[in-house]
Amino acid sequence: MRVDDPVAHTTIGDHDLAPRVCVVGNAALDLSLRVDHLPVAGETSLAVETLYDLGGKGANQAVVVARAGTPTQLFAAIGQDAEGDRIVAQLSAEGIDTSHMMRVPYPTDLSIITVDARGENTIVTRNEAAARYHPEPRSIVDATRAGDWIALQGNLSAEFTAQMLRAARLGARCTLLNPGPVCFDCVPLLGDVDVLVVNRVEASTLSAHDDPARAAEALQHAGAREVCVTLGAEGVLWCNERGMQHLPAMRATAIDTVGAGDAFCGTLLAAFGHGLAMPLALRWAQAVAAVVVTRRGAQASFPDHATMRDLLLSVPPLASPTQVR
Repeated sequence: MRVDDPVAHTTIGDHDLAPRVCVVGNAALDLSLRVDHLPVAGETSLAVETLYDLGGKGANQAVVVARAGTPTQLFAAIGQDAEGDRIVAQLSAEGIDTSHMMRVPYPTDLSIITVDARGENTIVTRNEAAARYHPEPRSIVDATRAGDWIALQGNLSAEFTAQMLRAARLGARCTLLNPGPVCFDCVPLLGDVDVLVVNRVEASTLSAHDDPARAAEALQHAGAREVCVTLGAEGVLWCNERGMQHLPAMRATAIDTVGAGDAFCGTLLAAFGHGLAMPLALRWAQAVAAVVVTRRGAQASFPDHATMRDLLLSVPPLASPTQVR
């Protein structure tokens, strides 16, 4: 299935032959601390609010996909501890297939997130479990079928990511890569990527272009079939072989941007599973992200199943995105 096909349907439901989503990444616990302002080097800031939540980019994206009504699997590593038990229980309650999650003899991953009054954040992550997670790509291909979507982030090794993307391509699976955090140069891997989703900083890091439009062009020319550069309140750039378009952001008063990027990616994946064309998929993803930034926390901020459906049905048609190139 190509992501630019005409809209097949715009309802959320069970379709036995529809593409499914397999997320390969990490699962973690999040400790979010809200402060008046982000501390500078050597400064101590007092937290005015504390929130414990489930997180990890892989788990976050899987939760959004599942809430959007698309069958979802998660391949990830968690510790042999109570935190790992909690993660599996909560993800299973979301309807996610957790049967492929691996228990490893290391602590479950943890992220400490500091969020200021404007919703901006800094994140420090412990990723011992994810760093030691090296599943066999063939096993992931075998757990999926032709046409399914396999999603990866930047928290697994360069070697595994390259092998997984290649195996997915050879197995006729579709791929979405969201390489955050940028821990290695994924540009040589883009020939095996159907959809690349990066934010402004990631696009600049990978392309060496500060201008997001030039960065998007460079990454598409490097091999990615579709490139989405998220620009926060400035919207999204969407680039493919036919050119580049700018989709304006949906209005939102941001209080916490944690999880917005994962919500955007998860909604895109779900949209592809529902057969939506890229412009509508992008607008749905923008609508979900706009809700997420108005709430605190990561998974705690994600819309529930009914709200996901309502957001899709209420997305206004985008008659003519602005042509950039």
